[in-house]
Amino acid sequence: MIYQRRFLGLHRLYASQLLATQDEERAWVAREVHDDALQRLALLRHECDRVAEFEPPLPEAQREALLAIRQELDDLGVLLRGLAHRLHPALLDQGGLCAALTGLVSEVERSGGPEVRLLLPQQAPRVDAAAALAIYRIAQEALRNVAQHAGASEAHLVLSARDGGCELEVSDAGRGFDAAGPLPGPGLGLVAMRERARLAGGKLSVASRRGAGTVVRARFVTEPA
Repeated sequence: MIYQRRFLGLHRLYASQLLATQDEERAWVAREVHDDALQRLALLRHECDRVAEFEPPLPEAQREALLAIRQELDDLGVLLRGLAHRLHPALLDQGGLCAALTGLVSEVERSGGPEVRLLLPQQAPRVDAAAALAIYRIAQEALRNVAQHAGASEAHLVLSARDGGCELEVSDAGRGFDAAGPLPGPGLGLVAMRERARLAGGKLSVASRRGAGTVVRARFVTEPA
């Protein structure tokens, strides 16, 4: 029994350190993309604009080619900003959890995902950084599941205060699955979501039935005032 508890303790410590290392690596890559790659793109776009204003003017064919390159740089910038945001949501650090979830919903809808009905509290819940990141990642994974597996055109994302705690709920009325049976496919990320919640001091539950949609709930204790 002692060895079993020790093994479980080591397993949880390893999982926690692995998750923290992954998040640190993602944040570092996101900063590199934002602070280096995007800045270089901005310089290249500026050079394109400068060359376009040369005197005498460029021949029309060369000018059109330059403008096409400029457009490709713009498109690449949009792609890299989206990648950086998926790796580590800067809004979470800069604007807080509610702003980050609002940005996530916009990103999901822009990328062709379901329409998301978002309901946030008037005052952001006081959760620590680990819980805030876990809430964001769980919402991100749950909405990705709706887009890829649920077959639903609409989802609901609700963040609320519950008895001294904070609760995230992501639901849809899609095809659902048998929550009591084997996990479908690669588990829809449910194992990772549960682990994220647990390591941040929360609990995650999933309710689903075939043809009756899915509800993902994650609950965390708020920081003391």
